[in-house]
Amino acid sequence: MLRIERLGENNVGSYLRYLHKAMALEPQMMTAEAVDEEGIRARMRDAFYGKTTSLLAIEGDEVVGRIEYHFYGCLQDGYRMAYVDWVYVLPKARHKGVAQALFRKMQEDCERSGINQYYLIRATNPEADRFYRAFEGAELQEVPLLRRYLKD
Repeated sequence: MLRIERLGENNVGSYLRYLHKAMALEPQMMTAEAVDEEGIRARMRDAFYGKTTSLLAIEGDEVVGRIEYHFYGCLQDGYRMAYVDWVYVLPKARHKGVAQALFRKMQEDCERSGINQYYLIRATNPEADRFYRAFEGAELQEVPLLRRYLKD
């Protein structure tokens, strides 16, 4: 049975095992070249990352998926937004409702927090397109993006 838990000190070990599996299975899908266990543990205690939420999808005692997001707002008009930083499900758990369950739980958090919209920079492969096209009331866009790196 699938359950969704917020990432914390109590389940970080399971989360790290999941990251190692993901990195071994699909390194091209990861945004890092290696799992920085020490860095992850340190960031969990760093106040800067305190507003970032990671929800873990857990089957039995194994993490099979994760969604990470954070809230922010515009002072001028009071608009409240969420940005989904990351969503990934292990290949063996795909097409079983794991990603949908993660998005549902994240959306519940958004609704409780009065969020007006959430968005993400999505993958554009056929499998991802099929998944995102199934979202009710959502639209897929090709948006111009400026990205400037301030440090490596």
